Amino acid sequence: ENCDEESNVTQRDQDGSEDQDSKKGQSKTTGTMKKEEEEGKKKKKKKPIVCLIIGMAGSGKTTLLQRLNSHSHQHKIPSYILNLDPAVAKVPYSPNIDIRETVQYKEVMKQYNLGPNGGILTALNLFATRFGQVMGFVDKR
Repeated sequence: ENCDEESNVTQRDQDGSEDQDSKKGQSKTTGTMKKEEEEGKKKKKKKPIVCLIIGMAGSGKTTLLQRLNSHSHQHKIPSYILNLDPAVAKVPYSPNIDIRETVQYKEVMKQYNLGPNGGILTALNLFATRFGQVMGFVDKR
């Protein structure tokens, strides 16, 4: 995991002057400081959580994503799902972007005379040529 630590709160304004409470010699109570800290956290824009699920066939990727999707809907957590598996027959959730709508895996296999693994890799490569568009959709979200 890559987590950023929050920076410490500075008790000086940007111009270097002390805040009004410090000038008057008044100290803030712990309760007031905690309240201000919580308000500050609410104002900060949260970074989205990105979860990339990869694994061998039959390892439970789809089941895990279905449960994560269910959890996010149940707890009203905003989510954006991309299906990047061109060979999956069906998914028990509705992805926001689905590679199968852009690249037809079986057609790629026929056109390039490939087996299943080569078809998947080639389909992903073809989709990657449009990944700028995908990121544009994700950024708008």
